[in-house]
Amino acid sequence: MDQIKAFLPSGEKGLLPYYLFVVSIVAIGNSLQNYATLHYTRRIYNGRFVTNHSLPPATDRYNPEDSTNIVKPASLTGKDSEKSKDQVTPLAARVFGTYTFIAGVIRLYASYQLENPGMYQLAIWTHVIAGVHFTTEMLIFKTLRFSGPQIFPFMASYGGTLWMLLQYKHYVQ
Repeated sequence: MDQIKAFLPSGEKGLLPYYLFVVSIVAIGNSLQNYATLHYTRRIYNGRFVTNHSLPPATDRYNPEDSTNIVKPASLTGKDSEKSKDQVTPLAARVFGTYTFIAGVIRLYASYQLENPGMYQLAIWTHVIAGVHFTTEMLIFKTLRFSGPQIFPFMASYGGTLWMLLQYKHYVQ
């Protein structure tokens, strides 16, 4: 047990270093699984989409294939549902995995250096960015619905942001 404790951050001032350590290990593990399989990523991003045929035709200055609105959420019933596809591709999973790995590394470093204002603020930003990402994917892009698998990312991003903001003066001198 002492050998394991030697690797853990100091918790002399509270539980936040342990929280950051745990979520960093989870994030790094999640990023690695994004490179290995699409299964777990599809559990988070569960929206179904179809081609958006309402885009204007191609012109010299506009190509509908370049539009970020090239797809639209599919209806759950009818002909759309039969032709719908999810948006989790191997490329999307690797990009998400890379971001998640970076966030995990930042949180890991911060768990050992919470007195460093720069590291503390970077760790807060990783939570804020994750929260904004998941919220926009749910409310704007409709690629996820809030249910079982989505609870942890929302709790970690918003809970981590709030906890770190409330504890800032306690850790950063």
